Amino acid sequence: MKHWLSVLPIILLTAFVYRASFTAPFFQDDKILLNLATGGNLFAPIPNFPYRPISQALFYKICFFFFGLNPLGYHLALFAFFVGTVILVFLLAQRFLDSWTRAWLVAFFYALNVSLFANFFWIATSYFSIGGFFFFLTIWLYFQKNAWPALVSFILALGSNEIAFVLPLILIIASWFQNYWPKKLGLFVGLLPIFLGLRLLVGLPTAGDYSVGLNFLSPLRWYSLRAFNLPEGVDRAGPVFYLLFVALLAMLLVSLKNRRLLIFGAGFFLVGALPFFFLPAHMSSYYLTIALFGPALIFGGLVRAKLVSLFVGVYLLLTIFGLDFLSRTHWIILKNTGPIGQF
Repeated sequence: MKHWLSVLPIILLTAFVYRASFTAPFFQDDKILLNLATGGNLFAPIPNFPYRPISQALFYKICFFFFGLNPLGYHLALFAFFVGTVILVFLLAQRFLDSWTRAWLVAFFYALNVSLFANFFWIATSYFSIGGFFFFLTIWLYFQKNAWPALVSFILALGSNEIAFVLPLILIIASWFQNYWPKKLGLFVGLLPIFLGLRLLVGLPTAGDYSVGLNFLSPLRWYSLRAFNLPEGVDRAGPVFYLLFVALLAMLLVSLKNRRLLIFGAGFFLVGALPFFFLPAHMSSYYLTIALFGPALIFGGLVRAKLVSLFVGVYLLLTIFGLDFLSRTHWIILKNTGPIGQF
C-alpha cells in the first residue's frame, strides 16, 4: 500500500471539477427509490428495477435515515465510494505495473475520464459507484492469501450491480497476466450458476431500450470513444475534441511495445463492458465505470516517458472541455432542474 496517499491530489482535483454535482437534486429513479426507502421489505425486489438490494434498497434506506431529503449527504456518501475506488485502482495498477508513478497515472486517467459524469450528478447511478467499488475490492482481495474476504466482496458486488457476473472472467485474464492460478479461482467461477439462476427467478428488463440487439460494432465504437475521454454527443461539440483525440491516439500508437499489457488492458475493457455492447438502444457512458480500468491501465502503462507530460496535458484538456460541454448538453443537467429535495 506504499504511496497510495499520492492519489490525494487526484481526489481533490476530481472534487473540484465536479463541485457542482454535490448539490444536484434528486432526479427520476431517485424519487422512486426514496419513496420505497421509507417502508417495505428492505431486500424485496423493486418493481421494474433489476435486483440490487445493497446499492439501491440498503443505500437509500441508510442515507434517508441520516440525511432525509437532503441530496448532499447522498452525494458525499457516493463520493466516499469513489475515493475508495480510486485508491483500489491505484493499488491494482501498482501490482500490475510494478511502478507507483505509472500506477498514479492510471488512477489519474481513470478518475478524470468524463464518462463518470453521471456517477457524480445522478444519485441513482449508485449501483455503479458502489458496485464498482466492490468489484475492484474483490480483484485486490483475490491476490491476497485468504480467499474468504474476496468471496464476501464478490457477493457484495453481485448484490450491488449485476455486471459483477463478469468478474470471474476478469479474474481469469488477471491471473493470466500475473501468471497466478490459485485454486480459489474455481470458487468464483462456481458462484456464477447460482447467481445466474437467482437472476432468472428475479428477472431483468429485456424490452424497450433494454432489448438485446446484435449491432455489436456501433456500441463498441461509441464506448471506445468514451474510453479516450470524449464526451457523449461529441459529434456536436466541434473538431477540437477529435483533434485532441488524434493526438492521444498518435502518442499511444508510437508507444505500443508491451503487447501483453495491451492485451490485458483491452481484454479488461471488452469483458467489463461486454453486456452493454448488446444494448444498442440504451448506451450510457457510466456503464464504463468498471471497464475504464482497462484503457487507463494501457494509457498509464504504455505511454513513453518522454510523452507522458504531453499525454497528461491533452487528456486533461479533454476533461476540462468535456465537462464544460456536458454541463451544457447532458440530458441529466437539462432535465434535472428541480430544487433540492423537491418531489
